[in-house]
Amino acid sequence: MLISLAIHNYAIIRDLEISFHPGLNVLSGETGAGKSILVGALNLILGARASIEMVRTGAPEAAVEAVMQLPPGSAGARCLDKWDIESDSELIIRRSISRSGRNRVFINDQSASLQQLQQLSPLLISICGQHEHQFLLDPETHLGLLDTFANLETDCSEVRSLYEAWRENREKLARMRQERQQRESRMDFLRFQLQELESAKILPNEDSELQRERDLLKNAATLAHASQKTVATIYAEKGSVLERLAEVEKDLGSILAFDPSQSGLSEYLKQARINLEEMVHALRLYCERIVSDPSRLSAVEERLALLGKLGKKYGPGANQMLQKLEELRRDAGEGEEASLCEEQLEKKIESLRAAYLEKARGLSRKRFDAAQALSGEVRANLADLDMARARFRAQFFEPDGSEPPLSPSGIDRVEFLLSANPGEDLKPLAKVASGGELSRVLLALKGLLGGKGDAQTLIFDEVDAGIGGKAAELVGIQLAKLSLRHQVICITHLPQIACYGKWHYVVKKQAEGDQTHSSIRLLGESERPEEIARMLGGVSISTKARDHARELLQRGAGGPA
Repeated sequence: MLISLAIHNYAIIRDLEISFHPGLNVLSGETGAGKSILVGALNLILGARASIEMVRTGAPEAAVEAVMQLPPGSAGARCLDKWDIESDSELIIRRSISRSGRNRVFINDQSASLQQLQQLSPLLISICGQHEHQFLLDPETHLGLLDTFANLETDCSEVRSLYEAWRENREKLARMRQERQQRESRMDFLRFQLQELESAKILPNEDSELQRERDLLKNAATLAHASQKTVATIYAEKGSVLERLAEVEKDLGSILAFDPSQSGLSEYLKQARINLEEMVHALRLYCERIVSDPSRLSAVEERLALLGKLGKKYGPGANQMLQKLEELRRDAGEGEEASLCEEQLEKKIESLRAAYLEKARGLSRKRFDAAQALSGEVRANLADLDMARARFRAQFFEPDGSEPPLSPSGIDRVEFLLSANPGEDLKPLAKVASGGELSRVLLALKGLLGGKGDAQTLIFDEVDAGIGGKAAELVGIQLAKLSLRHQVICITHLPQIACYGKWHYVVKKQAEGDQTHSSIRLLGESERPEEIARMLGGVSISTKARDHARELLQRGAGGPA
């Protein structure tokens, strides 16, 4: 329930604070006084889009604050618990808009997002604007109203979840098929690459080993000559290194004969002789392995040329080409795996579709039963609103094809039909309903749906458009009945409605110097007859208008029949 509303520097409202009460709260005032501006401020509290044009001229920012009663365990309280926002029985929402465009939201003095506010708002207040009856002309809204009436939100959520899963998997399958087509378009080239690399039978590090072998083959003569000359120098020719070592050994003996402390030099000489002899042995073996083989050199050159040619396509070096070969094999394997995944996904989509249709058909049966009940109850409510002989029906339409189209809301298409007068066929609201009739159909629906939602406060902004006389008074009675279950705030120009208000507020616009501002105040019992008379009498208020006003108030004080 809305306890109070404070508005600062919003449109033509400078500073305004108003307390609301349980039951039917009525707001009246001259056209343009600022009554609907109050609804605009409340819409801000409920998450509506803000703009800097809302800020009062000359003010740095506009601010709106609402204090509401929040029953423990209510949907709103559960929502706050989920967000870890502290709450008790009182909820305070504050929103400010600065000229710089900065928009701030606070819930119980904790910073909150606009998305959170938009999620919380339907659980608190329901606003029926002065042009909202126009939405009844759109058949796309009728299914949602029927679902709300029948409390089918859980069923609708399950159908929507299955639809989203079905749609997401269909999109995934479409992407897989597109990728497969792209893969198939290059599969021939992929197979050619695979064959080319596999037929080459490349070995790890093959290119570097072949390059080393080529160098040996090309320089075989040089290598043989150098190794043979080295053997001769160390061992074979006259005056070789080993021969000279014999002279060194003789001279070393002379040293040791006089200085035995240098005996270690003999060990050095011995090791030098052994190392040189081992070196000669190794060089002789090396010479034996050196082969001048022009045919092998030609084969190596051809192999290196092939590897070089393939390297330009698949990567410089044998190891890089082997890595590319593994990638190509993996791509080819992925094609087979993707086909398997595609088949599995097709089965999953069909399973989801079957589950969706089963759930959607169950929802459809519940909707059909609810449509019969809704049609009867709307007719009863319309009878209370001076449309006793009107007929109303929630009409289901069969799909054009044999299979119903899948949608997030299910497989049904529903449209509200009305016959406002005897002898007329039932037709869509847009074709047969006048403004006044639409207003009453909307109120009849709101009267039924008011008890179905979570909102404890219902606001009607000039829902009386297009009606008057007896119909207006019957609307007032209907609002009074609705206020027995909810807090109702109604903005009206009709005295036949205002007289049923338990609390009556008057909105006035005043000019002070070069500025204009709106104010609102609660009328006392003694002031109400004058305001009702003004609503009846226009420019001049006669004694008869005042007598009529008192009569209306006495009738309204009796409450709804």
